[in-house]
Amino acid sequence: MTFSVAGRCAKTGALGAIVTSSSPSVGARCAWVKSDVGAILTQNVTDPRLADIGIGTLHQGYDAESAIRTMKAASEYPEFRQLAVVDRNGSSSVFTGERALGTNGEFYAQDVASIGNLLSDPAIPTAMGQRFLELSNLSLPERLIAAIECGFNMGGELDQEHSIGLLVYHSDASFAFVDLRVDYSDDPLGDLKKLWEIYGPQAKDYKTRAIEPELAPSYGVKGDE
Repeated sequence: MTFSVAGRCAKTGALGAIVTSSSPSVGARCAWVKSDVGAILTQNVTDPRLADIGIGTLHQGYDAESAIRTMKAASEYPEFRQLAVVDRNGSSSVFTGERALGTNGEFYAQDVASIGNLLSDPAIPTAMGQRFLELSNLSLPERLIAAIECGFNMGGELDQEHSIGLLVYHSDASFAFVDLRVDYSDDPLGDLKKLWEIYGPQAKDYKTRAIEPELAPSYGVKGDE
């Protein structure tokens, strides 16, 4: 009951993923990213443990296709799983088991991979991936939001989406640049876009405060004059 996009910014090396579902708290289970290593999506009767295996494979220098093979081999029930990987070099790969739920689809190309199940339209993953590629002038969070919005506009999944998560890492920091989640809502995409409008202009400041606090701007709160 999920559709998602993993992507890489070729200009900056940033890696990220966005995922939405009718289930609650999808961002806590399905999207995984490690700085300068890769982005992984694990969904459809989700086994989050596979992400650690995939990330470990990428960390050893193997590519996206190798990470998919390793996750499939490690799973006792690969026929239930749907996986996507984008590695640090932008190589990508996907897998959909034969017992994936309902109408499902997948797409992968340089710097992007998108997957979905229980979809209202099997073309949604391809459309999301192509939308991501068209918007190379935008920041990675903006590209991921626009890509998944394309999926919503095409009808999304058969059930009502209720949760969404956006996760982005930069190559020069080990912590998340963006980690926004809407765990349950009647309008998860709208709520995420509102969160991004608030957090997006401040995201670089929070990164600066972590790495170079002496250069950081004021918090703009009482007591911080």
